[in-house]
Amino acid sequence: MKKTDSICPVCLRKLKTDIIFEDDKVFLRKNCEHHGEFKALNWQSTKVYNFVEKFDYFRYFMNFHRNVRASDSEECPYACGLCSEHLSKTVIAVIDLTKRCDLHCPICFASFPENELNYQPSKQKIFKMLSFLNKLDPRPPAVLFSGGEPLLREDLCEIVRFAHDLGFLTILATNGLKIAQNPDLAAKLKKSGLNVVYLQFDGLDRSINEKLRGKRLIDEKLKVIQLCRKYDIEIILVPTLIRGVNDDQIGEIVRFAAKNSDIIRGLVFQPIAFTGRASDNPHMNEWIYHTFAEEIEKSTSGEIRATDLFPLSIMTPPIIVMRRFMKKPWPLFSCSPHCGIVNWIYVSKDGHLVPINRLLDFEKFFGILLKLSESIESKGRIQILLTLFIAALKSLNWSLVHKEIGLLNFFKTVLRMHISPTYKSLGTIRRRIFLLGSMAFMDRYSFDLNRLRRCVIHYVTPDLGIIPFCAYNNIYRPRIEAKYSEKEIALKV
Repeated sequence: MKKTDSICPVCLRKLKTDIIFEDDKVFLRKNCEHHGEFKALNWQSTKVYNFVEKFDYFRYFMNFHRNVRASDSEECPYACGLCSEHLSKTVIAVIDLTKRCDLHCPICFASFPENELNYQPSKQKIFKMLSFLNKLDPRPPAVLFSGGEPLLREDLCEIVRFAHDLGFLTILATNGLKIAQNPDLAAKLKKSGLNVVYLQFDGLDRSINEKLRGKRLIDEKLKVIQLCRKYDIEIILVPTLIRGVNDDQIGEIVRFAAKNSDIIRGLVFQPIAFTGRASDNPHMNEWIYHTFAEEIEKSTSGEIRATDLFPLSIMTPPIIVMRRFMKKPWPLFSCSPHCGIVNWIYVSKDGHLVPINRLLDFEKFFGILLKLSESIESKGRIQILLTLFIAALKSLNWSLVHKEIGLLNFFKTVLRMHISPTYKSLGTIRRRIFLLGSMAFMDRYSFDLNRLRRCVIHYVTPDLGIIPFCAYNNIYRPRIEAKYSEKEIALKV
């Protein structure tokens, strides 16, 4: 048994909480003196839980200076801003552009039934929020525009352009309907500097769309993908995963992403979180249990195994190395290993799925980089390059690299990466690779402060506060939206 802190799902009071292991699953158990005992699923299986902890390399670097922006008059999670207890910097900054939406999804985590407000910060307010982010050290590399449905704002392209001109990677979280209805909008967004469409995509079955979104939307989704391909706007597909509803679609969705890997850069499954409109969903008990890693293995006939999925914090050593090599203060992917699991999947010429750790032994490669990163300040560029070269020699599966990629193509890519370590340096290989992962948002039942303190996805508020994603959606959203809806002009929905 382990210990953490959580909150009461009813009154939001902070509670001492046990992490317990039962029936090959991990649960949170907590007791509120006013509302009784609660037991919530914390992780899908003990096997995967223990496996991802093994690759949590950020734990070796947790002596980094903490954040000191907000007042610490209240304990976590009631003093976000960020507070001095928070261990991570912002990797993706989220800005809600509006509460308006052209759907009314019963599982929306961003809308509380009692708090359906006309929240829509002005364009100038959003510019101030972006300018504030631009001055952070380290500066977040990416901004995600969310809502509501951001495409309902007529000034969206101006906002995207402003963020792009500041140098942010721009991401748009959307259901895509407005793009499907108005193809010229895709061209305008591309011209404005939009990099990625983060597309709601629950499966290829029309009945699933209707159950989760109220409409049969697959034709519109496919049209959005075609338009993004036409204008070279990369896509991350985002299915909300619900047991007994669309978990049997996992394999089909993965194959679809692989088939379209020329434009689909990622596939991120999000198990349903019981917050927002889903807070009191009557299907909570039957929907909550998910085994994503095991389902991936089953639905891909073992091409992708459960142990092919790793925590994002495995990337801590290479980012520390790249910060030194590139002399850029990039934030670390320091989120909890229990926030999500990912890998990069290479699509072979015959359509087979090859997790990157089959080409490169992650444990060996990242182990070498871990030792390098611990003494990185004393290393020069030549020493770093030499260590990376040796690490690659020791860790690569050369026969599989030759079979799947080709040695000449591989060495050309490596040379480009050494000269200019950027995403585009991957060349044509990047059109055959997509990110596969699952990100499990917390609700008031599964809320775990050990996870929260390491969150790297942060909302930015109109008063220039920075609030961890799951703290915002479970604690802060209603009060922030109520406060700033009163100050904005009324909206016509």
